Formats: sequence, structure tokens, C-alpha cells
Amino acid sequence: MDKFLIVFFLVTALLAYMLNPFVPGEQEERFKYRCLMSVFNSFHLWGVLSSILSSGDRSSNVMMGSNSAFCLFADHYPTDHFGPGVITTEEIFSGTRVIIYKPPVTSDQLLPGFVHIHGGGLCYGTARSYEGVSKKIAFDVNAVVVSVDYDNTPKNKFPGPVNQAFAAVKWFLLHAEEYGVDPNRIAVGGDSSGGYLSAVMTHLVYDDTSIPNFKLQILIYPLTQCIDFHLPSHQEYEKQFGLNEGIVSRLAVAGACSFHAFGSAKPDVLQKVMENRHISPSFKKSEFYLKTLGHDLLPTAYRDSPHYKGPVNHLDESDEDFWKESEKIFLDPRFTPLFRKNMTGLPTAYVMTAGYDSLRDDGYLYVQKLKDASVNVTWVHYEKAWHGIHWMLPEFVFRLGEKVHKDFLNFVKENL
Repeated sequence: MDKFLIVFFLVTALLAYMLNPFVPGEQEERFKYRCLMSVFNSFHLWGVLSSILSSGDRSSNVMMGSNSAFCLFADHYPTDHFGPGVITTEEIFSGTRVIIYKPPVTSDQLLPGFVHIHGGGLCYGTARSYEGVSKKIAFDVNAVVVSVDYDNTPKNKFPGPVNQAFAAVKWFLLHAEEYGVDPNRIAVGGDSSGGYLSAVMTHLVYDDTSIPNFKLQILIYPLTQCIDFHLPSHQEYEKQFGLNEGIVSRLAVAGACSFHAFGSAKPDVLQKVMENRHISPSFKKSEFYLKTLGHDLLPTAYRDSPHYKGPVNHLDESDEDFWKESEKIFLDPRFTPLFRKNMTGLPTAYVMTAGYDSLRDDGYLYVQKLKDASVNVTWVHYEKAWHGIHWMLPEFVFRLGEKVHKDFLNFVKENL
């Protein structure tokens, strides 16, 4: 490992208590968690400092600077520990970069395949950043893993990442046997924004009759909508971590959605999105909205929390002109997978949600919509897990994170 990265890690670890990130009350391995959050805080600090020397949109410069620091840190970590003997190659599938991970155990039979789409809010990371996860899937499942290396926002706004991912997915499904993969035994999965893209891929693949359907979809605390940023889980997360703290604060998620939609997160737009004023009153009152995003669809326990204050709609303050300009994006199921009207025929799903996660309710609502369409769904909720626990680096493997991986990998092995 590069000496610079070692020094970088040590310095950020020592800054842990100085930066003093919030640690949830029942969080296990608290010091390790605090160190990891401090490292993430340092990425943002680097982005802020680098933006001072850059011209153009400040929010975009901060994000790109933060991502550069993140990739410098994460893309160079040794990951052989997670998949000893896994063979790694890089290719281009229909114009999209991919990394292929082949298990060390050879076979004359076609192997299962797994399309892995990394998270990071569509703003952070690369396929290399998630190499530990990809190698573990390849090794534990004995499957060929194709990790899609789509380009991040803000330079690659919607529908760029969707189009890149689907181009690679379609090419792989049509040429699977050339890589020793059974085209009828391929799963797709990812975490957070990778879960969002994975869900969208199942829609596009199902609708394209020229390619075989996925057999499984694995959605780890997925983002499924950018409409309501005051669901009970968002309100709970704000009380747990504070307004702008934690990996998926309302500010962070609204910012990621704004970057994805518009290629920027200008303060006036970001404020509208954070306050649910980016959606028209008429749509908020519509039957479709209430049957898809109504808070009464969520478990009573979520709504009984003392931190839940009810829906936040700002019906009198919504920006109709803004909605008219942007509704085609927000209503597009490729942007908001929860808004796909017919989920019938989609592949068997495994959806994981976490207690310390503003996206908890995104996952739950998507589970219910799949169930309503008679899709076979397994929903697993870890009350003490937090958003980001799925990511794997040698120094930052958490005991609960290992259980999260063990459970979903067992599901894949049993069903793929």
C-alpha cells in the first residue's frame, strides 16, 4: 500500500475525536465507527478546501474534490483478504467500463453471475472502491461478478448513469456464456444508490424481450425515491444524528438527488428539495402519490416514534414552475423506481434495511410495492445497522456488517 495512503489513514484516525462525529446510542464498535466517520469527514473537508482554488459551481467543485479524496483513499486499498485467488480483469462493455471478478475454483459447468453496482450516492467512488465487496461475492458464491464502473455526477447527470449501466448489463446478458456464465442464473445488486440502479436495471431488463431476465435482485438499503425527504425515517435520522450529520442526512441525500437530476446542488434548489417544495400540491394530493408514498403505508411502529411529526408537504409554498420544469425527471421510473406502476414479473428480491438510516422507509415502501405485484420478496431489517455498513475495507469490517454480508450471500447461494 502506498505510504501516502498509510499516513493519510493514520492522520484521519487520530483526528477522530477532534472531528467528533456523532455515534448512535446503541452502535457497536463505537471507536471504529467514529474513525470511519472521521475519515469521511476529512474527504468533505478536502472538497471544501479544493473548491476554493476552483472556478465554476461551488457545490459541484466541493463534491468532485471530496470524491477525488475518497477515491485516492479507497481505490488503492488491498482487498485480496476478501477473495483469495479471485482473478480480476478490466473490460469495456458497450462503452461502459467494467471490472470482472472470476472465482479461483474452475468448473466445466457454466457458473452463476452477479452484476454488482456500487453505491456512493452517484457522487462517490468507483468499482475499485467496492472491490472488497465484489471479491467477496465472487469467492463466497463461486460466481463471476461484473462490477459496473459508471461515471459519477455532477458531470454525468440523469439519465447518464442509468444508460451506462444498462448498456453494460445488456451486453453482458447477451454474451454471458463467453465468460463462463449461465445467462439464466444472473443476479443484480448493490447498496444505496447502487441499489437504486440495480432496481432500475431489473425494470429495463424485464421490459427488453431481447435479453434474459435477471434471476435475483439484491437491494441493500436502496434509494428508491427523491420525492419525500420527510418520511418517518428521515425525521428519525435527523433526531439521531442532527440536521447535517451522518452519511445520509437530509442535506446529503437531497444533494445527491439534486446532482443526479440537475448536475448541481445550488442552494435555492437544494432548499426546495429538502423541504419537499419541489413537488406540486396537486401531485402530493393525487391518489397515485398517496398509494405510493403515503405515510400510512409504513408500519405503525415507525409512525409511533416520538420523533415523527407527521408529513411535511408545504402545500402553499410549493414551486409550481419548478415542478413543471422538472416533473418529467422525478416521475420517470428510471429516476424514481418506486414510481414504476407495474412491478409484475420482476425477479425475486432480497431487500435489506437498517435502523440508523434515513432511507429505511424507501426500502420498506419498495418491498410493499413488489409484494403487491406478487413478486417474491425477502425483507431483512437490522435495527442496529447503519447506512454504509455494507462497504468493506480491511480496517473497517464491523461484526454486524459481516452478518449482513453472510445473510445476503447465503440467500444468493440458495436461490441463484
